[in-house]
Amino acid sequence: MGEIWQALRRRRRLALLVGTVVAAAAFGSTLWERTFSPVYQGSFQLLISDPISNDAAGGAGGTVETLARNRTSIDFPSLVETLRSPMVLDPLRRQLGPAGGLLGAAQVSQVADGVLSVSLSGSKPSEIQEALNSLSTAYLNFAIEQRQRQLNEGLKFLDEQEPKLQFTVNKLQGELAAFRRRYNLLDPESEAGALKGESSGFDASERGLDAERSHLEKLRQGVMAGSLTASSFSTGSAEGVTITQANSDLLAQLQGVEEQLSLARSTYRNDTPRMLSLTALRTRLAGQLRSNQLEALDTALKLNANQASTMAGQRRQVDLQFLKQPALIKDYEQIQQRLTVAQGNLTNFLTTRSTFQLERAQKAVPWSLLSPPGVDGNPVGPKLRQGLLKALMFGIVAGLGAAILRDRFDHVFRSSGEVRDQLKVPLLGHIPHLPFFKGVQQSGRFEVEELDRDSASLGSMAGPYLAGSTPGAQVYQRFAYKEAFRNLYTSLRFLNTDQNLLTVGLTSSTPNEGKSLVNVLLAKTISEMGQRVLLVDVDMRKPQVHHRLGLNNLLGLSSLLTEDHQWREALLPVPGYDNWWVIPAGRRPPDPTRLLSSGRIKELLQQISQSGQFDLILFDTPPVLGMADTPLLAQHLDGLILLVSLDGVDRNLPKEALARIGSTGAPLLGLITNAIKEEERSPNETLYQRYGYAEADGESDQANAPATAAAGWPLRPQLLKLRKQGKGLLRWIDG
Repeated sequence: MGEIWQALRRRRRLALLVGTVVAAAAFGSTLWERTFSPVYQGSFQLLISDPISNDAAGGAGGTVETLARNRTSIDFPSLVETLRSPMVLDPLRRQLGPAGGLLGAAQVSQVADGVLSVSLSGSKPSEIQEALNSLSTAYLNFAIEQRQRQLNEGLKFLDEQEPKLQFTVNKLQGELAAFRRRYNLLDPESEAGALKGESSGFDASERGLDAERSHLEKLRQGVMAGSLTASSFSTGSAEGVTITQANSDLLAQLQGVEEQLSLARSTYRNDTPRMLSLTALRTRLAGQLRSNQLEALDTALKLNANQASTMAGQRRQVDLQFLKQPALIKDYEQIQQRLTVAQGNLTNFLTTRSTFQLERAQKAVPWSLLSPPGVDGNPVGPKLRQGLLKALMFGIVAGLGAAILRDRFDHVFRSSGEVRDQLKVPLLGHIPHLPFFKGVQQSGRFEVEELDRDSASLGSMAGPYLAGSTPGAQVYQRFAYKEAFRNLYTSLRFLNTDQNLLTVGLTSSTPNEGKSLVNVLLAKTISEMGQRVLLVDVDMRKPQVHHRLGLNNLLGLSSLLTEDHQWREALLPVPGYDNWWVIPAGRRPPDPTRLLSSGRIKELLQQISQSGQFDLILFDTPPVLGMADTPLLAQHLDGLILLVSLDGVDRNLPKEALARIGSTGAPLLGLITNAIKEEERSPNETLYQRYGYAEADGESDQANAPATAAAGWPLRPQLLKLRKQGKGLLRWIDG
């Protein structure tokens, strides 16, 4: 994202221009359509469900009616697709003719629960109105047809199911009758209640027999103990004991003897014959009466036991019958429940069929128009606000896309300020593009003395670098390159105030960035300013310095590192310059990296720097990327300068080069930018000429000859002006 943002910042003018043009074109298209091809819209609304009573939720027929209608709920998406389908619209298209083409853009949407809105758009309101009228009629007819179809299908379904339901009811009724006959009962639940009541009656009878038995046993115990009297024993049959006539006579006789004995006690003693006779008679009567009483009580107890045994047997039979009742009740209820459901279903089917028959006979329209078809007299499209927003969006996208594409296909630095801002490294100087250096890379050589000829001789030169240019232009180019390298040397002098700079290397990210030519011109400028300068060609893989200066390369740096030579033996003076010496690269060694990593290079550099013979030693080093030569050499130098060519090297390569230099620990002094392509003429050019800076440098101002500006050029002045304006526009776009 950071790189994309930087690309947008670099190409902001292109993004602005393209975005503005695209947005203006898009919005202009919207205005054109709004003016000459407006879009009108008409609509109507349909009520497709009853807002008061919705029969789809189930009527008198309940679940059966719901199933028969087969529309428990409305599936609006499916309904919308159906209304827009060819099945509904194709017959209407054939009927409408030309206006039928509008039906393809029919919009059907749900605006509320059970309400549909249908709209059409077109350029002719009359055709829209005609299509809406036909479409509303077609939708109402479609609703009637669908309702009749559903009713017919429902009746068919009911007719098919009624015999099955009737058969089920008859079958269950037969099962219920057979159940009653098999078990000889009407209702198992009522039979179970009766048995439960009979069982409760047995409980009361058993409690009465138990009470009678307890009473008889107490009477018998009293008779055995002799504590019962005749009166207390004569309780009647309530306690289960019957007093016979014989026992009554014995009781009467005993009572008479008791009375006689009581009267005799008052007259006779106990041992008299009278008392003894009465006492014996009483004892005999009492024993006979006790025996009769015990016999009666035993008989009563036996009768009580027989009654209890009989009652227990009857109770067991009732309990056995009661235990059978739950299973019978379960079976009975299952049959009864199924019969009830079947009868209810049959009733619902009969009711629903009657309802469907009535509805089919009525033929009522299930849908209705909430709002009639109508066309708005004001155009609805294209909408200006939406058109403006779309135009802005298109413009933004187009501008961003154009900026990013332009930056990807032209991913180079455009200006020295851009290099400084992007790389965050001090900018020491900028070398402008000078046409008279064109072809140096191809030829590999130029004579430095050609740069020092006076302006009078420049116009007659036919050299490969200055031919075709006017004397005035040559004057400015010569002045511009001199000033650029003087400024560069001034920056180096300012750096020298902070640290002692003697050995400085100049490198680049990749080949063909003009590194060797900049080294040569910088050394030339420094020597012209009275400083002693040594230029060492360290690029032993592809040496260029000796070609640039026309020197021999028989003995050079490779010889000093591999053979036993003194460094002054390889020192070559540049002809015409007293303060300028060169050590060429020498013959190409098989492994330059091994030579630069040896201890000999450090010793050699110390000898040269400690000689005191030079004010500045420049090193023309190989490119820093892809080879280890420059990082190995840089650790023995006082500083390193990175050359960045404008419009020629990918932006990422200088960043990688700086990272490579930083990883070696070599001191980086700054950057130099080199314009390898033609730049827009500097605005200071006319100022230099106006104030005579070029003339003060020893050059005459011959640039003010407009007639010679287009000399030899086959195009007319108007085309030249357009070409110049086009180049200026491109330069402005690229920032």
